[in-house]
Amino acid sequence: MVIQKAKKEHAAQIVQLLKYICALHKKGRPDVFISDSPKYNEEEVRRLLDDEKTVIYVALDGDEVTGYLIAELKEGVPSRHMRGIKTLYIDDLCVKETRKRQGIGKALFEQARLIAREYNCERIDLNVWAFNTPAIEFYRKMGLEISRMHMEMKL
Repeated sequence: MVIQKAKKEHAAQIVQLLKYICALHKKGRPDVFISDSPKYNEEEVRRLLDDEKTVIYVALDGDEVTGYLIAELKEGVPSRHMRGIKTLYIDDLCVKETRKRQGIGKALFEQARLIAREYNCERIDLNVWAFNTPAIEFYRKMGLEISRMHMEMKL
């Protein structure tokens, strides 16, 4: 397995993994997720590759993309009551379903940690849906802690 910066030729395989994530979310929260379309299409992934604030890495086994990391560098805006905090926000981290528990997710997360340090970020931040207990367990193993909660009441 090799972890490297994604290239435009990886976009189609990244979109296939995004479709897997989309199906997972639709199954977990059909009241929220209505579409079988992934968050990004191939053109949008290619554009993100050119965005200076976005980093995309892939895990490769030969030519096969077995996982990806999409992260964004964010500069927090200071206010009267909060400091501006430089953050690496993990937009998506996905491992191909048939390749889970092989160290790919950990390697991609370690890449995120390296990027965050390289850019002098103070933290790594992400959102995870409450139904996604495998992801929550994985992120806890990586050292993440709950910093805030988003709550809802269905009516």
